[in-house]
Amino acid sequence: MEFKEIDVNDDEYIDQIIEIEKEAFGENGGVDKWILKPLIKYGKVFVLVEDAKILGIAEFIRSFNVEEVFLYGFSIKKEYRQKGYGKKLLENSIEILKKNKIEKISLTTSIKNIKGIKLYEKIGFKKEEVLFNEYGTGVNHLKYSIKL
Repeated sequence: MEFKEIDVNDDEYIDQIIEIEKEAFGENGGVDKWILKPLIKYGKVFVLVEDAKILGIAEFIRSFNVEEVFLYGFSIKKEYRQKGYGKKLLENSIEILKKNKIEKISLTTSIKNIKGIKLYEKIGFKKEEVLFNEYGTGVNHLKYSIKL
């Protein structure tokens, strides 16, 4: 298994990322090429790859005001969940971000995402607040962060 940063020319991986995002977040919740290409160019997109197939994705965007990034998207392909791949992907991502002088990572997650919340807390993320109506009326999320 390989941890890899995606480049805008990695077309075979970009198509896989879009499909995994649809699987994780539904038709309207995942990224498409219009969103993914700028994420790759101006943020960081990391993947775990095995036999040319992506197992998981972590997409980060950067804050202008502080040395902080936001975990914009994070997903593990369904058949690889609960096997330690998410932990490995996050830990490897954190190491690269530390080398880039990032001081903090923030994220939001659905209140219903119990498995994701357990993973984030296991890595060391701390809950900061509840965000009511964050992505629409009645769509409440939790904000988490970790200082590096």
